[in-house]
Amino acid sequence: MKQKLDRTLGMYSALMISIGTMIGSAIFVLAGTSYATAGPGASLAIFLAGIAAVFTGLSFAELVTVIPKAGGGYVYVKEATGNNIIGFICGWGFWLGYAMSCGLFALGFGNFINYIFPFIPQMVAAYLLVVYVMFTNIKGTKSSGTLQNVITTLLVALLALYVIVGIFHINMENQTPYTPQGMSGVFNAMGFLYMTYIGYGLITTASEEVIEPEKTIPKAILISIAAVIVIKTSVFFIGCGILPWQQLVPAVTSTPMIDTAVHIGGAAGGYLFAFAGILATLSSINTAVMASSRTSFAMARDQRLPSLFKAINKTTKTPVFSIVVSSIIVFIAVTIRDLEHISTVTSIFSLTGYSLVNVALIIFRKKEPALERKFRVPLFPLTPLLGIGLNLFLIVNLAISDRPALIIAVSVIGVGVLYYYLIMPKLKYASKGISIVDVPEIKEQKKESRKNEIIIPVSNPNTAAGLLNFGRRIALAEESTTVVPVKVNVFPDNLLTIADYDTMMQSMGVQDSVVQMLKEYESDPCMRPVLINSTNAFHAIMSVVKKEKNPLVIMGWHGSGLIKYMHGNITYQMLQEAPADVGILRMNGENQTFRNILFPYGGGKYSKMTAKVVNRIANGYGAKITLLNVVDHEEDIESTRAYLEKSAAKFDQPAQIMVCSGDLIEKVVAYSDQYDLIVMGASLDWGIQEVVTGFRTDKIMEQAKCSVLIIKSYDIFLQRTKVRGFIHKTRNAIHQ
Repeated sequence: MKQKLDRTLGMYSALMISIGTMIGSAIFVLAGTSYATAGPGASLAIFLAGIAAVFTGLSFAELVTVIPKAGGGYVYVKEATGNNIIGFICGWGFWLGYAMSCGLFALGFGNFINYIFPFIPQMVAAYLLVVYVMFTNIKGTKSSGTLQNVITTLLVALLALYVIVGIFHINMENQTPYTPQGMSGVFNAMGFLYMTYIGYGLITTASEEVIEPEKTIPKAILISIAAVIVIKTSVFFIGCGILPWQQLVPAVTSTPMIDTAVHIGGAAGGYLFAFAGILATLSSINTAVMASSRTSFAMARDQRLPSLFKAINKTTKTPVFSIVVSSIIVFIAVTIRDLEHISTVTSIFSLTGYSLVNVALIIFRKKEPALERKFRVPLFPLTPLLGIGLNLFLIVNLAISDRPALIIAVSVIGVGVLYYYLIMPKLKYASKGISIVDVPEIKEQKKESRKNEIIIPVSNPNTAAGLLNFGRRIALAEESTTVVPVKVNVFPDNLLTIADYDTMMQSMGVQDSVVQMLKEYESDPCMRPVLINSTNAFHAIMSVVKKEKNPLVIMGWHGSGLIKYMHGNITYQMLQEAPADVGILRMNGENQTFRNILFPYGGGKYSKMTAKVVNRIANGYGAKITLLNVVDHEEDIESTRAYLEKSAAKFDQPAQIMVCSGDLIEKVVAYSDQYDLIVMGASLDWGIQEVVTGFRTDKIMEQAKCSVLIIKSYDIFLQRTKVRGFIHKTRNAIHQ
């Protein structure tokens, strides 16, 4: 069964994902270490680190349009190289690097909490944060996407205020000498500050949620990197211009940027900056924990880690083991408390992985030169080569300046290699007590020449089987017709970057009765089931409708009443906006066979359009058709009968006519016990009166003794709201 995520994230949300993650660590955690390493030149180091990130960011931007899969850089490298050990080392490094970076965020959080609440020790606050994030992710609790956007916007606003006010407090003498440690100090700081830009890579993992990802993600990557470069460089420059850099190093203070905020804004400025730090580190650690667990989840799915890493708890529907292991790594990093070594090791892992991502881009260009790419890296191959060169230069520089960190990084990678060759082959990929749910790889099927597709949204297990059997009978009688059952798993409208993305990816495997029913149709050549995870069911269904050619949408009847026609209701929205013929079907039984069809036929435009659908249904069931026309005056019966005889001759199946006088609704209901199905056409010119009182067709739906299908036929001109409004007003004027 084809499974996919609905695209609901726009440009602003994509920018907030990138910017929110990249702001946290450098300004609020590593500022003091940066000043100790490079002096005032830390502002140059953070600027150059951002420039270096652009080259690899461009590679991510192209690769995400080629391989839109969960796992990010690990998947890109594995798919490109086809070499299992290289892909494994890349994933191993990303997994541990993301987790270790959380230690930085937790320690920074502890500092800010201790500043505001001195009675809470830094380490206690840091450990409590790790526990909180671990249990929050295990429970699957989601934070509001809107709240995330507000937090990031507030952070940017606070930092902008800091820069604007700080300009008036700068003492340029504090900036000299600009590079007291020489350029080697700048390059060393540049190396571990590079990892603070890894947030731009995280948006690529949410590519299946982003609207027009081939356009949105590349723009989001470049805009977010540019914005963060300006913000970080400005804050670093202002910081060591307000106070001498010697007063901002870890040996003197654990809150360097708060000290500068106090200098320009007093105690209120300090508390405000500390509060911003709490928000930034809290947001960043949640994203990084989920990034780490996402990578280990993808590796376990590829049988590179034990199955427990991809195990999803039946109750919480989260990968508990993967989250716990990532949290243990975070605990270890927090306990070490060495910001410089932790950041250096993390940077070595990230730089190695990002170098391989650039290599992956070059390989893909050679392997698939004709493959269509919505975004192409400019100045290829110069751009990825510069990315590789800069990353390797920074790795060498870090290795020379921080040999203990190099030894740790090499040792960890060595442990991974030993695991790969000695332990992994002996693993049995099964687990007990926890449900393993794999997210299947989806390959785009080559679009065939299809016509007259029948799209059936299904959600209610009591009506799904009947709707699907109905659509299948029609499709079997026609050539090249496909039934597309669409099941939408509706999630709350609170998407928050990686946390929500991972939860949704894992939840895709959780089966319900409708999904299980659709899986049974996968082998049916005329059925093409689609499963969509979305925050908006109407948007998800419409995304399928717009991709098909000449579709017929069949939806189940969910009762009448005013609420059914409110603007937020899916049925109302489909009738109003769907570029397709839309049918609302009320069935008396899921396995019902239609042998006699009653078709109230008025001879107008809508009746003729509905007649095409009636003909398809009759062909599918081999049914007889009765054309019914209810006239106002008995003297019109004969002329109407003659007209209907010509219309009846156009059907493929036997058709008879019936003309009588009286009230349409009363007559149709009265005859309903003689037929298996009533098919009626609904016009497009409804107005507020019909919305309030209900369609006339609704009364037939409620009172008829057989199944009823209401068809709203699509007309590209008459579908327009203004045209419908004009027709409605004209008719009202005539009747008055």
